[in-house]
Formats: sequence, C-alpha cells, structure tokens
Amino acid sequence: MVDPGPNEGDAFRVLVADDSGETRELLFEVLSSMECIVTCVKDGLEALVALQAEPFDLLITDYQMPRLDGLALLRCLQASTCCLPSILITGHHNPPAVIQEARQAGVTLVMTKPFAIPALRSLVESIRTHRPAR
Repeated sequence: MVDPGPNEGDAFRVLVADDSGETRELLFEVLSSMECIVTCVKDGLEALVALQAEPFDLLITDYQMPRLDGLALLRCLQASTCCLPSILITGHHNPPAVIQEARQAGVTLVMTKPFAIPALRSLVESIRTHRPAR
C-alpha cells in the first residue's frame, strides 16, 4: 500500500512495517487522513528494502514480525547511523522489558496494543512538526 499524496516534495513520509493486514490498513487510513505519504510493508526485511529505495520521515513498526522483527529492524537502522524517528507498536505482555530493549535500539516511543488513535495522531503530528528541514 502506497499513498502518492498531493505534494510529494514537502510531504511527510511514513513507513509502516507490520505483519497484520488489519493494523497496516488502520495505520494507512489514519496517516493518510493526516496528509502523510504512507508506505506499508509486511516485515522488517521489506522495510529495509523500502528504506534503501527512498527517504522517510518516520518509521512505525510492529515488535513481533516474521523474518525480521521490529527490534532487529531498529538495530539495523542504528548500525547504519540512520537517525529516523520511530514508533514501536507491541502487544507484548512485558512492556517494561520491551521499552528498555527498544530504547537501546534507538526507538523514539513504544506504544502498546491496543493503542489510542488520537494519541498516535498527536505523536505523529509532533514528530512532523519537529522534523529537520530537507
């Protein structure tokens, strides 16, 4: 799923990596309604390919995914000195442990499932407002 958006040059680009089709669709709808250009992929490996192909302003990734999970994806980005703001979404039963691991991997924020759409919108808007100039 990719939303081309109205003005690609100045648009806020979000990459969503989640193995759940329902979650991808929800995030696509929410972010598109905020006039973001949204690209959705099914796992961390597809996310790495997308990140090599084009620039993004924000990564939203699930914690548990096949092939390459969210933490491994974040560690790959950290190792490549990519300083992309990121939100890790998890349904994990032990959020404090996940939060600690995620912080070590450079995540901006961890949200637990189920997450509140208004909170997500507010966070994305805050990140968009504070993004560096291109």
